[in-house]
Amino acid sequence: MKNKGIKKTSFWWDLISSGLPANYNTDILRKIILLNLIIIVGSIFLGFLSVVALIQGDLILCVADSALIPFLMWLIYVLRKKRNYKFVGIIGSITTGFFYLFLIAHGGIEKTAYLWILTYPLIVLSILGKRVGSFFVIVFFFMSGVVFLLGTRLAFFQEYSPTLIIRLAAVYATIYLFALVTELVWESVQNKLKGRTDELIETNLKLKSEIDERKRAEKALRNSEAFLDDIIESIQDGISVLAKDLTIRHTNSVMEQWYQENQPLTGKKCYACYHNQSHPCKPCPTLQCMQSGKTEKEVVEGLPGSAVEWLEVFSFPLRDRESGEITGAVEFVRDITIPQRLERQLARAQKMEAIGRLVGGVAHDLNNILSGLVSYPELLLMDMPADSSIKAPIETIQKSGKKAAAIVEDMLTLARRGVAVNEVVNLNDIIASFFDSLECRNIKKYHPKVVFEVDLQPDLFNIVGSPVHLSKTIMNLVSNAAEAIMDSGSVHLTTRHLYIDRPLSRYEEIPEGEYVVLSVDDSGSGISSEDIDKIFEPFYTKKSMGRSGTGLGMAVVWGTVKDFNGFIDVNSFSNTGTRIDLYFPVTRREVSQKEKATPIENYMGSEKVLVVDDIEEQRNIASAMLRKIGYSVAAVSSGEESLKYLANHQADILILDMVMAPGMDGLETYKEIIKIHPNQKAIIASGYSETDRVKEAQGLGAGQYIKKPYTMENLGMSVRMELDKSPAL
Repeated sequence: MKNKGIKKTSFWWDLISSGLPANYNTDILRKIILLNLIIIVGSIFLGFLSVVALIQGDLILCVADSALIPFLMWLIYVLRKKRNYKFVGIIGSITTGFFYLFLIAHGGIEKTAYLWILTYPLIVLSILGKRVGSFFVIVFFFMSGVVFLLGTRLAFFQEYSPTLIIRLAAVYATIYLFALVTELVWESVQNKLKGRTDELIETNLKLKSEIDERKRAEKALRNSEAFLDDIIESIQDGISVLAKDLTIRHTNSVMEQWYQENQPLTGKKCYACYHNQSHPCKPCPTLQCMQSGKTEKEVVEGLPGSAVEWLEVFSFPLRDRESGEITGAVEFVRDITIPQRLERQLARAQKMEAIGRLVGGVAHDLNNILSGLVSYPELLLMDMPADSSIKAPIETIQKSGKKAAAIVEDMLTLARRGVAVNEVVNLNDIIASFFDSLECRNIKKYHPKVVFEVDLQPDLFNIVGSPVHLSKTIMNLVSNAAEAIMDSGSVHLTTRHLYIDRPLSRYEEIPEGEYVVLSVDDSGSGISSEDIDKIFEPFYTKKSMGRSGTGLGMAVVWGTVKDFNGFIDVNSFSNTGTRIDLYFPVTRREVSQKEKATPIENYMGSEKVLVVDDIEEQRNIASAMLRKIGYSVAAVSSGEESLKYLANHQADILILDMVMAPGMDGLETYKEIIKIHPNQKAIIASGYSETDRVKEAQGLGAGQYIKKPYTMENLGMSVRMELDKSPAL
């Protein structure tokens, strides 16, 4: 029903407005509507009056009324098509005027048709305006006067009394004046409205211009902000804009990613979001920059427990452009966790290297001193009856010497100057052997409330290492883990394969590769962040003095792992336990079968041996052992003396100490000897691990490399194997 009402309204509006919209020019629309209404109403009256005239038998009037109706319909059509209201108004006014003159002359129904002329001023002035309308009204007034006068002279014209004519003229003039005044008032109102409308239009144009300008400014501002946001987001460092009271005003996506657990960041204090603190950091670069008015820089700790451990913060003051007053600051925050870790790792490595050099020098001297305690008892026991009363004391001396040598070996391992034994081993086998050893039983005895658990991955890949050092590493880790548990708890050992496809930034930087990982977990007291960087330093301990070990346990772990190109990761917090992971590179080689002890007959001989060593005890020990197994031995104390000796004598083989001071070392000595005796056989001896100078000597023709202190078997086998080799061509 509502839609039908809307359609009816639209029809009538379309009819009277000639299809013009309601927002069309008001004056033109008014005149077109008046024209349409006058024509429609006039047509209705004409139709009605023509019927009345027909009933009364006035055919002339009936025909005149009926003939005018199609003409009026044509005017509606022209007005709708052309919308030229002036043309229609003029034609309509002329036609209406002549029709009214006809009505005056004819008289109409009951001789009252003359009354229609009183509507002429109203119609014409409202349609044609005051000037053109007044012209038509005045012309019509005189023409109607002529028709009235002709009524007394022409028989077919209606005659009117002079009194009526005068009164009618007066009414006509009054109506004309009323219509004229009305039109003048309307034009005045229209002019004022037009002026106001023009003002409103001008104001609207200004407002539109201002709105457009504001929109352009807002768009430019949005583009500028988007541009700045794009720049800020493209920066890989964190950016944080702070108010004067350290409230966060804006951050980029880097900061939001780093501190996503504390979002939303905006509106919160920076020290609460970024550091979980209730007060500003000390020192705070942002407070400093707002006080000094200059750029400030500080390295601060990141959010505890997050991946961002260390941050480098650059703070720039923000000023009000008019007053110059500092209103806040912008922080550029750079994640320097990896550089900091690398610096700490480098510092740790340099410290270990410096300590290693010191300890290695001491260990080398101790090794020479201890050689007598290890080697001479072996010689004495070979010639001593089984029931000798001094056999037990000598065996005790030998055991003590071996224990001291083991400590020296630990020191050399720390210094990375021990003999690098590179055997293919399986870590599961070494762990199994350790848990079946006396050392493990003693640890369990000292810590009865600690549960030891082992979880070994089956079919574990092999690694390259020293079984002795690896076993000692496991012992040190297990012992330390057990001692970290105050009362009851557990120590858990696991092994597993691990492939790392990208470098890991942990306690050390662990490169990509395939590893066998040994993990030792304990439920002990943990290690504080202040101590965790020191645990591998020699003699560093939190235990009571003399409680256990030599203070080299963890240092030996470090040295062993580094000797075999491995890596270490430590995870620990106070009161939460500790986990230490050792990463050893995998090898595809198979474990070699253990060799049985070699009978002494296999390495006895009678050849001439020249021992070259700057330490008298070492010369004597080597000479005594070689003579014991049948060799003829000569000994000299330096490389220079060996050259003098060989200038006049022959030697089947040399035992050549690599480190001799002062004077020529083993490499320099061998270079000079082969100038005299080009195919001279030699073996290299030292308390240090194999060095580049040892390899260079071997490249010149020297044979095997043996470690001090000597044992009968390793010295005898090395000499025998080198003598049995075919001479180089």
